[in-house]
Amino acid sequence: NGGSQSPDRWLRELRNNQKDTFSQKGGIFTSKKVYPNDPCPCGSGKKHKLCCKGKQDDADFVSPLNLLDNYKLIRKESRIKQCLHPNNEECSEKIIGAHSIQNNKILKRISSNGMVFMPCPKPDNPFAPMTSYGRKEATVFTGFCGHHDKTLFQPIEDRDFEKTEEQVFLYTYRCFALEYHKKQEVKKMEQIIFAKRPSLVNMPDAEDPFKGNKMAIEDFIEDKKIFDKAILEKDYSVLTSIIWEFDKAVKFACTGFEALQYDLNNRRVQDLLDFSKPAQHVYVCVFPENEKTYCIISWFKKNDGMFSSYYEQLNGLDEVKKRNFINNLLPMISENLVVNPEAWEKLSQSQKNEFGSYVWGMETIAQEMGIKVDRTEAPSYDMFEL
Repeated sequence: NGGSQSPDRWLRELRNNQKDTFSQKGGIFTSKKVYPNDPCPCGSGKKHKLCCKGKQDDADFVSPLNLLDNYKLIRKESRIKQCLHPNNEECSEKIIGAHSIQNNKILKRISSNGMVFMPCPKPDNPFAPMTSYGRKEATVFTGFCGHHDKTLFQPIEDRDFEKTEEQVFLYTYRCFALEYHKKQEVKKMEQIIFAKRPSLVNMPDAEDPFKGNKMAIEDFIEDKKIFDKAILEKDYSVLTSIIWEFDKAVKFACTGFEALQYDLNNRRVQDLLDFSKPAQHVYVCVFPENEKTYCIISWFKKNDGMFSSYYEQLNGLDEVKKRNFINNLLPMISENLVVNPEAWEKLSQSQKNEFGSYVWGMETIAQEMGIKVDRTEAPSYDMFEL
């Protein structure tokens, strides 16, 4: 989808494919069947009977020969420009390409000759495990106007990280904003696909590839309400955070999230198949600054009971296991990961393959097969030594 895709979210979608209908707090999702008076799935705002009902599929779009070109086109057309800041009355007119990881402060020091690698494919090669990006385009999304991007994030852009409550909140909030924005773009992509291929209204619900994203958006709407209120009231105490500090500046940085299912002892902390409850998220940011590296792991304080065992386990890790945890976690939860190109090329092919297996969700597949993945065990690669 061009953005981060939590393996846990993928599992929730996979498991749900066995159901015809389900409900979730914040919205009702049913089978794919669209009735004449329903809103048209193409997003036009018209009734289905007055829009795409009875239309023929676009022959060029459905042709397998045009798959790559069509993918490029819908990726471009699905881009959204918006400002996610809750105070829209103060927005500037210009929506900018905002960096989710600071450009001058972080990307500049990670890059080589102005380039970085990301496990975030471009439309011309959607299956590449690592893709080259110029640092001015890396991690960019159109989720804020120029005014709010500058004023809201100034405490982390213009000052060193001092672990203040406000700074931790802003790192976490920007992580959330990127994820929410990208999932909205996936929703728009779905609408474009339906407009070009109206016959998809007859697609069995079990084959709906967008169902997981629909649930994710509903879940993130609940998170956004908390973040928005905190920003408007300047109350940054809504998060519980763990901050790790390492005495070395690494050659990578990342933001991401997961809907945590199991703690480090493989005890279930939330059931993603309980559709009566929105999934609760854990947000992660890792970045180098000066001669140190910081890792922020955050969730809403209202979920402290749910994540209490996870909190104790993370705080009990020694430095080696903290590094192992980060090495395992980052490719599992995020495509918003930037790596120094020269450092990446030092890895062997087998190390790259193991890293790639986590990017493509092998942890979730292993869990489904009854194989426990210990996130505190060292993988074959060590990103701290790149």
